[in-house]
Amino acid sequence: MQQLSHDIIGIKLEPIVDLSTSRTLGAEVLSVLTSHQQNERFFSDQSAAQSLMLLEAQLATLKNVHSVSNLFINLPITVLTVSELFQRLLHVKSPPLNIELVEPASFFSLSAGLRECVTQRLQLLTMQGHRLWLDDVDEALIRPFLSCQLPLCGIKIDKDAFWRLRATSALAALVGLCSQVAGQVLIEGIETEQDRAYALQAGAGLGQGYLWPSWYWPEV
Repeated sequence: MQQLSHDIIGIKLEPIVDLSTSRTLGAEVLSVLTSHQQNERFFSDQSAAQSLMLLEAQLATLKNVHSVSNLFINLPITVLTVSELFQRLLHVKSPPLNIELVEPASFFSLSAGLRECVTQRLQLLTMQGHRLWLDDVDEALIRPFLSCQLPLCGIKIDKDAFWRLRATSALAALVGLCSQVAGQVLIEGIETEQDRAYALQAGAGLGQGYLWPSWYWPEV
């Protein structure tokens, strides 16, 4: 993958699973970093252009992997604020994607005009068949989105929020709020059968986590 950081050494696909049947419905595309890199810090330092370049390279690597379908990919909202990058995104050659909007709180730091622009561009992506998700949502983050009316397909509940709330009624309350914003709710951080039971009982439909093994590819 030319022009990308040498710290990116592979691709990991994490299964997206139906909690009630344990059937794999798709996979999230994640980068594998060298051991000295910390994931969250590394990707928060990436520019919008670098994030889009990484997505293009990942999709190019996976395009001939016929066993992989219904991909979930990560995209910062900043890509949607730059016309040139958004046009590149519209022309990415792939089947419809599940686009996870990372750091969704950044939406509210945009000007009113940019928020309207981003909303319109999200609508264009849905017209192309892509499905839009908010990533890493917790109790505080979901509330501002209740009144936004964005064209969202689903919400991913952050693993730390799940671990904090999993044995309490507050998890079902959070799932309920997420369901008001989008039709599907996915909980991250499912590591045991008990976790799966907690998530299912709270009303979530989908899960992701170490309970289900990932697949790996080297970058090319």
